[in-house]
Amino acid sequence: MKSFWSAKKLLLTAFFLLFALSILKIVLVLTAKPKITVDYVAEYNRITRPANYDPNENAAPYYQKAFDAFIEMPEDLRNPYINWPTDFNSTEQDLLENWLASNSQAFEFFQIAANKPYYWLERYTDEDNNMLLFILFHDLKPLKHLSEALLWNAKLVASKGRPQIAFENIIDCYKAGYQKCRTPTSAIEQLAGMRLKKVAVDSTLLILNRKQVDSSDLKLFQYTLQEQLDKDAYTLDFEVEKMVLYDILQMTFVDNSRGTGRLSCTMIKYFQTMCGWEENLKLTCKLLFNCFFGLTRNDMVIRIEEKFASFDVLKTKTPWQLHKDDPAYFERSDMSYCDNCDGFVLADFFPPTYDIFNSYYKVKTDGKALLAVLAILRFKADNHRLPAALVELTDTGYLKCFPMDPYSDGPLVYKPAGDSFKLYSVGEDLVDDGGSNEVKTRQGPRLREITFGTGLRSPDIVYWPVKELKDLMHKPTPK
Repeated sequence: MKSFWSAKKLLLTAFFLLFALSILKIVLVLTAKPKITVDYVAEYNRITRPANYDPNENAAPYYQKAFDAFIEMPEDLRNPYINWPTDFNSTEQDLLENWLASNSQAFEFFQIAANKPYYWLERYTDEDNNMLLFILFHDLKPLKHLSEALLWNAKLVASKGRPQIAFENIIDCYKAGYQKCRTPTSAIEQLAGMRLKKVAVDSTLLILNRKQVDSSDLKLFQYTLQEQLDKDAYTLDFEVEKMVLYDILQMTFVDNSRGTGRLSCTMIKYFQTMCGWEENLKLTCKLLFNCFFGLTRNDMVIRIEEKFASFDVLKTKTPWQLHKDDPAYFERSDMSYCDNCDGFVLADFFPPTYDIFNSYYKVKTDGKALLAVLAILRFKADNHRLPAALVELTDTGYLKCFPMDPYSDGPLVYKPAGDSFKLYSVGEDLVDDGGSNEVKTRQGPRLREITFGTGLRSPDIVYWPVKELKDLMHKPTPK
C-alpha cells in the first residue's frame, strides 16, 4: 500500500512538473522576441553604392535640382486619351507650350543628370519602421512626372518640325531609365527604370507615326540608340529582394542561436499589419500555429535560398525557352501562405517575379523593335519601297542584327503590306494572331493564365502600325 501511494505521488509530481514545464514553454514562446543583428538598410546602401563612387559623377544632385525647378502639368491638360500636342484644342495647345517653356530649367538639369554615369541615393526608412521592406523612394514619383514632361516636349518640338531636339529628349529619358536599372538595386527601382525606357520608345513610335522624318535624322537617332543599347548590360537582379526577406525573418522570427526558433508571437500583430490581416481570425490562428509548430528559422532560410536559386533561370532563358523547357515554372514557383498550416509565412513578400520577368523582356525587345522600325523607314525613304524581309535590312547594313522575339523561337514578325507594314511580337500567350492587338477569348499555350478580365488572353505586341491612346477609347468589353 505504501509503494502504491509512493508511485501515485511520483506520478503526480511528474505530471505537475510536466505541466509546469509546458506552461513555462508556452510563456517562453509567447514572450520570446526577435533579435536584430543586421542593419539591412545600411547593407542596402553599401551594396548599391557604385564602385569607385565619386560624388561629382553622381546624377542625384542634378535630378534634385530638376525636381526643385519642375512645375507640374496643369490639370486642364491631364486627358488620359490624348498623347499628341495638336490633338488638344488651341487654348490647350497654348497652355501646353507655356507649361513646357516654364520647365526649361528643369529640362536642362535633367539632361545634365541623364548624362552622368550613375544615379545613386542613400536610402532610409521613416521613423516608425526601420525595415528594408519599407525603404523610401521619394525620387521615383517626381522622376516619372519630369520624364513625362520631357517626352511631351519631344512630341511638341517634333510636331513643329524639329525631330533632332525631340530625339535628344528621348535619348535623355532612355538614359535615365538605364541609370535606374543599374544593379544591384531594388525591384521597384528596376521597374521604374524599365518604365522610363518603355515610355521613351513609345513616344518615339508615336512621333514616327505622326511625322515624316528625313532619312538622315532617322539614321543619326538609330545610331545613337544602338550605341545606348549596346552598352546597356542590365539583367534581372533580386539580391535586394533576398535581403528584404532576411530582414523580415530577423524581425519576426525568434533567434535562439540554433536556428530552431519559430515565428515570434510578439510580432503577430506587426505581421498582420504588414499583410493587411487585422480582422482575419483564421489567419491569426494559423500565425499562432506557426509560433508553436510551424517552420523554424532554419527551414525559412532553406526556403528563401531555394526560391532565389530558382530565379537564376530567369536570367538565362527567354519566355519561349522557359515555356518550352518547363511550362509550369511560374505556377509551381508560386508559394502561398494559405496553402497549409505550416505554410511559408514570408511568401507574400517575394518580389512579383512574373511581372518583372515579362517587363524585362518586353522592354528589352522594345528597343530592338524601335531600331528595326527606324531601319525600315530609312530603307523605304532611300529606296522608295519597303524591304521584302528583315534579312534585306541586315544584308544592306540598315540594321545590325535581327530583332529577336523572346516569345517565339525566331525574330519579330515583319509583314510588308502595300505602302505600310506590320512589326510585332507574338506576345505572352506565345500565339501568333497575325499582328492583332485586340484582346481575344480564344485559348492557346501560355506561360501561365494571362487575363485582362474573365476568359481573356493577351494579344500580340504590335510595334507598327502604332496604336494611339485616342483609338482605345470606349472599347467594348469582350463577352
